[in-house]
Amino acid sequence: MAGRSPVLRIITSAARESLKPLGLAQRGRSRLWIDDHAWWLGVVEFTPPRTAGSGLHVGAMWRWHDVEHLAFHVDAVRVGSESFLTEHQFTPLALELSRQAAANVTALREKFPALPDVA
Repeated sequence: MAGRSPVLRIITSAARESLKPLGLAQRGRSRLWIDDHAWWLGVVEFTPPRTAGSGLHVGAMWRWHDVEHLAFHVDAVRVGSESFLTEHQFTPLALELSRQAAANVTALREKFPALPDVA
């Protein structure tokens, strides 16, 4: 079995440091992290670029929409791609992306504390 790419390993490590303490769960071994609030989901995606590296997309998904996939019904942030050149160069970039994700998850939680606030 082939090992995980250095990019995914670094992103996962950074996300565990910033997102796991907030209660987010990684979806399998993917670049997706979920913040479940029953009636809405916070969705964090460390977007893969065409070349090695990562971007960031954070948003909210309303669970009352009947869809079979994750969606971004409200965007909180989109960050362009950070290129991977070396592990040493990319690690601080991944940590910064994960910190931005955590800050945006916190902002979504404050914006949508209860269903009447959205209605």
